[in-house]
Amino acid sequence: MTPERTKKIKDVMSHRQSSLAVVLENVDDVHNVGAILRSCDAFGIGEVHLLYTINKAPRNYQLRSKSAASATKWLKITKWDSVAKLATYLKRKKMLIAVTRLDDSSVDPANVDLTQPIAIVIGNEKDGVSEALAKKATLNLKLPMVGFVQSFNVSVAAALLMYESFRQRAKKAGK
Repeated sequence: MTPERTKKIKDVMSHRQSSLAVVLENVDDVHNVGAILRSCDAFGIGEVHLLYTINKAPRNYQLRSKSAASATKWLKITKWDSVAKLATYLKRKKMLIAVTRLDDSSVDPANVDLTQPIAIVIGNEKDGVSEALAKKATLNLKLPMVGFVQSFNVSVAAALLMYESFRQRAKKAGK
């Protein structure tokens, strides 16, 4: 490996946000999963959890799709089949669980401290976050919208939430 490549890898890794994780719960479309994985790498998130309690999790070869743009090799991806096991793991890491749901308890992520250790949960395209995982959540986030549609595509919602966390963390660090 060239010294330039080694320097690039060290530089990128020094910006990883170890106190921020993304959880994908039963996301059906592997292209959405790939797009989210690509955004995770772009925003310095190295830890991704795939929670599949309904269908099977995408196979590793599916995660290496064109939409993921080889981001998978830079991410720690853990697959789960139990809400309880995942929630226990996140609690051990002292991470808050932030779900995205369309209800009255939802708050704008810009009004919440996303610089603390947190796992952002993105739910299934049709049904959203499961009730079981929502009960484990500390925060309920809702991206503000002013149009007629009530939700973003999951990959867009994930990217917007990651960006808001990235923005808050950069501001806190004085960057």
